[in-house]
Amino acid sequence: MRLEKRNAVGSAINKKILLTGARSLFTLDLARRFHERGYTVFAAETSPFHVCRFSNAISKHFIIPSPRFHSEGFIQALVKITEDEKIDLLIPSFEEIFCLSQGLNRFPDSCTVFCSSYQTLDMLHNKWHFNKKIERLGFATPKSILIKSQEELDKLELKTPYILKPCYSRAAQSILKVTSNRPPKLEIDPRNPLVAQEWLQGTKYCSYSISHQGKLTTHLTYPLDCSLDGHSCLNFESIAHPKIQEWVESFVEKENFTGQIAFDFIEVESDGLYSIECNPRGTSGLHLYRKSDNLPEAFMNPDMPTMYPELGSAKQIRWGMVLYGWKSALSNRTLFHFIKKLFTVRDVIFSLNDIRPSLFQPILFSVYLFKCLQLRIRLPAMFTFDIDWNGQTLTELDQLPYEKSE
Repeated sequence: MRLEKRNAVGSAINKKILLTGARSLFTLDLARRFHERGYTVFAAETSPFHVCRFSNAISKHFIIPSPRFHSEGFIQALVKITEDEKIDLLIPSFEEIFCLSQGLNRFPDSCTVFCSSYQTLDMLHNKWHFNKKIERLGFATPKSILIKSQEELDKLELKTPYILKPCYSRAAQSILKVTSNRPPKLEIDPRNPLVAQEWLQGTKYCSYSISHQGKLTTHLTYPLDCSLDGHSCLNFESIAHPKIQEWVESFVEKENFTGQIAFDFIEVESDGLYSIECNPRGTSGLHLYRKSDNLPEAFMNPDMPTMYPELGSAKQIRWGMVLYGWKSALSNRTLFHFIKKLFTVRDVIFSLNDIRPSLFQPILFSVYLFKCLQLRIRLPAMFTFDIDWNGQTLTELDQLPYEKSE
């Protein structure tokens, strides 16, 4: 684990921070929080078309190879940037973290890479291994069965309804709810088998935390409200949930975890709390931190007491609400609630102090739609197409055809 080599990154102003995954809106917010505190922020992305490019929080941006399609070039490029720019702290934001973590020993000692080992990250990202891990640690888990073939699916003994989901997936993509006693016919990738899991009916929550060697420096919880297909949250509000905080504190301590970490929970009435998924990386919970919270300190100072954003702090991804949120609102009969949130909650992109990311959204959206047509996939899948991590090794990745970054 890279960060364990040092007691602290240091909190001196004017240190240099490199953020990867610059396409993500939460990376934009993270860049703003560091910039507000006087840090020099750099961004790296596989394409010039990303939201952070237009932000005045970014001093310089770099175009790098895809971690999915050219992993060796991706690591080499990041190592060179950290050496040339004398980067003090590298924070991976999204699934590029899984590729980056396989090259931790190649970065200069002067640069701290904020993530755990590949083995730890992959175990948490894999939905089957995560379920087995928390079961061994004594946490309540939903009944789950690994399905590696259609034959195993046909013989599945699990009461309906239940869900089927790939071991490796993101943003609730490819999740199937099965309500019939007759198993569906599916193409099952033996390298990415399915997890069949009992359906849990309850209230859904998400958490986001930063941990240093098993100790939380910040934590928050927000309920799943307006969403994409009932899964990916589009608006966020910080709430207090002591049971979730206790769960997260216990887990990161037992794992001695370092990095950003997020969990999805379902709280079943009269049955308790279940964690159904882990994302050992940045997530949209980042949006709930303000300048006054001093989020950078949670990355830089492992000895600080646990910090929390203000309860009731709220944000929304407005373009996501407009494109997708109304659909779940109609199906859940919560249209009035959706409209109220749409017109009263602050957008994650808009900022008077950093206006250009908002102004350039139509251009970015046009580029994204064109890529969707090129790849013949939906917008959520296109957005992560060249950074998805499905458990491949570096050798396997480098055998794939590589298209040079734009």
